Amino acid sequence: MHPLVADMLNFERSSLSRKLTIISVLTTGSALLLVFLAFAIASVLTHSGEERKRLVSLADVIGANSVAPLLYADRATAAQALAALEVMEDIELATLYDRNGKPFAAYPSAAQPEALDAADMAHIAQGAREERSGPPWAPRLRVYRAVRVQPHVVGVVMIEAGQGRMWLGVLKNLAATGVATAISFVLALVLSARFRKSIAQPIAQLIAASEKVSTTQTYAQVQHARHDELGTLIDSFNAMLCQIENRDGKLAQYRDQLERQVAVRTEQLEKAKDAAEAASHAKSAFLATMSHEIRTPMNGVLGMTELLLATELDERQQHYTTMVKRSGEHLLVIINDILDFSKVEAGKMTVEYINFNLRELLDDIDYVFSPQASAKGIALDFEIAHEIPVAVCGDPNRLRQVVVNLLGNAVKFTDKGRITVKVQVTDEDAQSARLRFEVHDTGIGVARDARARIFDSFSQGDGSTTRKHGGTGLGLAISKQLVELMGGTIGVENALTRGSVFWFTVQFDKRRVDGEVAPGLRVLLADPDPASRDALADVLRRWRLRCDGASRPDEALRLLHAAAAAGEPYDAALLDMSQSSGSGLTLAADIKSSPAIADVRLLLLSSHRDAADAVQRREAGVAFQLIKPAREPDLYECIVSRMRASEGVRSASSSSQRAPRDRRRLKVLLAEDNAVNVDVASAMLEGLGLDVACAGYGEEAVSAVRESDFDLVLMDCMMPQMDGFAATAEIRRHEQLQGHARQLPIVAITANALEGDRERCLAAGMDDYLSKPFSQQALSTALGRWVALPRAAVAHHDDPPQRVRRPANTAAAAAAPVPPRERRAPSAVASMQAANGDALATLEAPVAINHQALNAIRALSADKGEQLVQRVVHAFIDDTPTQLHALRQAIDTTDTNVMRRAAHSLKSSSANVGADALSKLCKELEQLGRTESTEGAARLLLEAEHEFQAVRRSLSAILVKGV
Repeated sequence: MHPLVADMLNFERSSLSRKLTIISVLTTGSALLLVFLAFAIASVLTHSGEERKRLVSLADVIGANSVAPLLYADRATAAQALAALEVMEDIELATLYDRNGKPFAAYPSAAQPEALDAADMAHIAQGAREERSGPPWAPRLRVYRAVRVQPHVVGVVMIEAGQGRMWLGVLKNLAATGVATAISFVLALVLSARFRKSIAQPIAQLIAASEKVSTTQTYAQVQHARHDELGTLIDSFNAMLCQIENRDGKLAQYRDQLERQVAVRTEQLEKAKDAAEAASHAKSAFLATMSHEIRTPMNGVLGMTELLLATELDERQQHYTTMVKRSGEHLLVIINDILDFSKVEAGKMTVEYINFNLRELLDDIDYVFSPQASAKGIALDFEIAHEIPVAVCGDPNRLRQVVVNLLGNAVKFTDKGRITVKVQVTDEDAQSARLRFEVHDTGIGVARDARARIFDSFSQGDGSTTRKHGGTGLGLAISKQLVELMGGTIGVENALTRGSVFWFTVQFDKRRVDGEVAPGLRVLLADPDPASRDALADVLRRWRLRCDGASRPDEALRLLHAAAAAGEPYDAALLDMSQSSGSGLTLAADIKSSPAIADVRLLLLSSHRDAADAVQRREAGVAFQLIKPAREPDLYECIVSRMRASEGVRSASSSSQRAPRDRRRLKVLLAEDNAVNVDVASAMLEGLGLDVACAGYGEEAVSAVRESDFDLVLMDCMMPQMDGFAATAEIRRHEQLQGHARQLPIVAITANALEGDRERCLAAGMDDYLSKPFSQQALSTALGRWVALPRAAVAHHDDPPQRVRRPANTAAAAAAPVPPRERRAPSAVASMQAANGDALATLEAPVAINHQALNAIRALSADKGEQLVQRVVHAFIDDTPTQLHALRQAIDTTDTNVMRRAAHSLKSSSANVGADALSKLCKELEQLGRTESTEGAARLLLEAEHEFQAVRRSLSAILVKGV
């Protein structure tokens, strides 16, 4: 395509010179084209008219000369008159018709023209008739004229002439005109190009000057000698450049002044910020320290008060001592609020994500607050929607803290009426569920002006010193922080009639707990009471379990045998203690005596705690005993969650039962390269009744998984050659290629506990996350989410608390044992003893070895604990110099990756043996490796080497003394 044509198609993007050219071409060409077309049309019309007139004139002349021959029928004379047309070369045919339309004479004489009918003759008599014929390259014109002898038509003359010569003349004229038009067009273009330069050149100079200003900030004037509008435009442009140059100079001065002012203000703000942060940290540290300091004597006060109440006191002493205890408990609540607030302000308040039973948590809260509400004569109801998921993933402790705070306020501010806790689903999909918690009360309510500030720190609805109810004003502020940390919102509304409604929403994850629901399990309900049987059936069907009912023992036995014979045996049977004939224990013994149905799990339901003792239940083959009415969390735990676990104990007086004979020991692969960590983790796993296989690096772990069947993998993230992330990816790829229906559970174990480390492990394909150093209980909890541990411990909500052995140097050791709980309400003395332990831990002086870590290792094995400690300590002393040498080489060669891996490994092994200071130094070295920096690493390594010498001396002393 020609450039000019392209510019015409894209006129807006063309240059000014091109636009002027296009305008000249369009205007001149259009005008000349119109003139040429007008001339051509006029020429054709003129020649055609003249040709017609000529033929009509010839026809009239011949007609005048043919009147006599027509009247006297003289054909020879008529033929001679037509023969006179021979001198005209364009005449091709001529005919003379008589009055009847028949040919009378013709030219040339050999022609045989057709006759005319009466209609043609009538039409010709009215005037001249014309006809055009022939192809486009040889057109012909035929003219008919009547021969008249007034007033009669005596004949018709027809003349047909070719128009080729006429059109040839027209074309010659048009060619001459076209040549003149083209010459005019070229001349117009030449003249326009001559004048276009004088217009486009100044504009191009303006464009170049503006580009120079924008790129180089050089304000050069555009020189010219014009006096027209373009000259005026250039002068205006030059004046604008002068103004911009002056303005830029002033702006530069202002910028320099502003930068100096900003620097001064920034320095002032930084100083103010540092002072504010120091004051905030000092305040938080002061609050935390003082709360711990106060809790230490408070433990003694409350503990001794608890012991004093257990002695013989008169009525007045009992009253005084009770008042002291209540005041101390109230003071402890205030101290706990202050401690939580200090954590919030310091940014140390965090949430965790673990699987927990939501209904059991709410049931626990109900057990705690029901006595308090009953003491004030208030009704406490829990309305939990049926579609609430049983098992969710979130932070149960923070959720419990928020609900307890709101419910505690409701009890405190309500004197009569009722309190209702409502839980409902507001949004749910396959992965998550958003729940809304509401606490309705009929108390004093919240004033409209107080709603805006009620969630602020140290703020209350009634801030006067004469208010009826006390408190710090921190509970709701902490609740708001916790709810927001869990990704929810909190608010308050007035009830429709009286009181208030506190509500909050929280998002819970369901992706990793769906497997705990086991649809398809069959359960038999042996209960003579139809209402009780139907209520239990509704609960079980909500969990997608198949259940059948039996009102008599013989019917229950018949259903059990029929199901076993059909190949679909029952998985569990709920036996009521009261049967129509005999007892639930008798029915249980009959079931266990029959080999065909002996494998069914038996649960005994009784209204009385002492309906059957441990010996009776064990002999009858009862796995669990539940007190009626059975709580849904307990039923869920015994039927659904424990179907893959070993036979355990869950009764008022615990009973045990042997595991099935065909149960194999679970096999766990431990992928860990640190010798100390291998010894510790192996002992923990063996203590849980698991078989352990070890792999020293990622490739070995992948090969082990391919060659052997494992129930679970503990995968260290930082290993040489192939780390845990790459090994996990390879295992997952192998599973996809093999088409495994079940994915092997992989639990990450790493010394990294920073924000985002858990998400990184889960994104890599691992199923769970466990931070080093971990306790055996934490390991058991993590593994229990994926496999059924042979030694998993369970306890009924009415079981007495287990005795916890405490160090002899704690103040709580002097107190009497904690009395058994009648319900699951947490004991105030137990909670204060735990707080006392925390306070004393903060006051201890730093030592080279934390003996609690060694005690934890020693506790992993009852008979070989000391040997395990010896083995772990020896491994640590032998392996640490190699790790320190590797760190030294990595620092000398500035290899931050090797430095990070070595520090990571030494960090976890140090923490396992209680070398906390050494572990902290390794953590700082690892952080330097993460930032790819070795600045300060040599100093940290030197401190680590000195610290290791102190640790080695302490460990050597422990080995010698056998402590």
